[in-house]
Amino acid sequence: MTNRAIRGGVLRLITDEEIERIHTSSLEILEQVGIQVKSSRITRVFRDGGAEIDADAERVRIPEYLVREALSKTPSRIMLCGRSPRYDVCLEKNRIYFGMGGTPTPFIRDVETGEFRRPTKKDFADATRLGDALPNMSFLMAISGVFDVPYQTEYLHEYEVMFSNTEKPIIYPAPGSVAAKGVLEMATAISGGMDELRRRPILSLYVETVSPLVMFGPDETFIDGAEAGIPITLGPGPIMGAAAPGTIAGTVLVANCENLAAMTLTQLVKKGAPIIYTCGCSTMDPRTCRVLYGAPELTMGGAVIGAQLARYYGLPCFGWAGVTDSKVPDAQAGAEVMMTSLLNALAGINLMHDCGYLASGSVGSMEMAVICDDIAGMVSRIVRGVDINDETLAVDLIRSIGPGGNFLGEKHTLEFIGREIFLPKILDRTDHITWERRGRKDIGQIARERVKQILKEHNPQPLPKDVQEKLSLIVKKCEKELVAAEK
Repeated sequence: MTNRAIRGGVLRLITDEEIERIHTSSLEILEQVGIQVKSSRITRVFRDGGAEIDADAERVRIPEYLVREALSKTPSRIMLCGRSPRYDVCLEKNRIYFGMGGTPTPFIRDVETGEFRRPTKKDFADATRLGDALPNMSFLMAISGVFDVPYQTEYLHEYEVMFSNTEKPIIYPAPGSVAAKGVLEMATAISGGMDELRRRPILSLYVETVSPLVMFGPDETFIDGAEAGIPITLGPGPIMGAAAPGTIAGTVLVANCENLAAMTLTQLVKKGAPIIYTCGCSTMDPRTCRVLYGAPELTMGGAVIGAQLARYYGLPCFGWAGVTDSKVPDAQAGAEVMMTSLLNALAGINLMHDCGYLASGSVGSMEMAVICDDIAGMVSRIVRGVDINDETLAVDLIRSIGPGGNFLGEKHTLEFIGREIFLPKILDRTDHITWERRGRKDIGQIARERVKQILKEHNPQPLPKDVQEKLSLIVKKCEKELVAAEK
């Protein structure tokens, strides 16, 4: 059964006229400045489609009419499916969904010691099983990485693990054609054929352009995904003051240009190719030159303005939630996670990723993922709002109980209290005496215990043995090709 989530979209930072100005400025830049393309395969698609090519400068200038044609063909509604249909999500307008993780993190916070270390394939499997169990996570990415395999094949091993350890939809990178084709072959084996995979896509390929305004070899995944008819999630990441101007507006403009260029490319490959819009607006701390995740500017540009641009274009969108620059699950982490999660949800971002990240995206934490799941539940409750109708006003009930009465034992209370009040899994609401009697545990300790409980008890429906064997063979075949190409 398709999960049609609650709607956000009440928060706006700029006017319709300002959105239009960003759009027209983007068309101007793409037509007059263009983008640099370091892939002959991508250049060929643009050339055949009618773009202006400057081969010496590796520059592609995209005329306005091509962008407008692409926008007219891009679907406004996308179904992203789980291996189990009960996890299917409908991406349309401003329905909101939270997701665990993002691209692979170079470090993981050890759940036993709290130390940072390089993650393994087992860590990746554990993290995926955890995300599969968390009730408020509707799709999965990564809070780990697989770094005990040949580096050329990390993404393939990560996909093999995700396909095997979750029944939820997956959004994940597969840089370059060899990896993308291997991943699509795995997904086809699971789905039972390419036609079935197109009908019920169990993954979306996440593809990043290089800011400012560059496409290169790994972006050929745009072509492979479009040819297969698989949803593509865009990932521009301009950094304010570094790979973009030192303003939110200028950074959003660079990101929008990269979105429109990528959309044009995919529609030239295949009309109607499904695209998920993303407006990156990364912030760099000028004191440390470190790119920030818990910065309000990321949320303002990437979430609120990004959501407004996506609605202007009529496209599903992807953004952030659950992100922090803190190194541990502490008060800073809670403040930054709530800020990004609530504002993204109110803005109406369809897919909100990165729940479970620490240290500006360089460390994954299973404890933080569990905390984020509770925060996502609270945010969803806020966004759902308040129903005002005859049943909820309960005028007749108030009249019958009267002054000084008690509503605790009423049938109406029992019917509504569970829906009206969000009950967290790990956030502690006991009194201080009970808290002391239970060991004076902080949120990190409680989350760690919850992680261990989930990993002990939860296992998703396994893939059939023959499919598992096919995935393993596909990984080995691609690994041989990728490793040989490096020699």
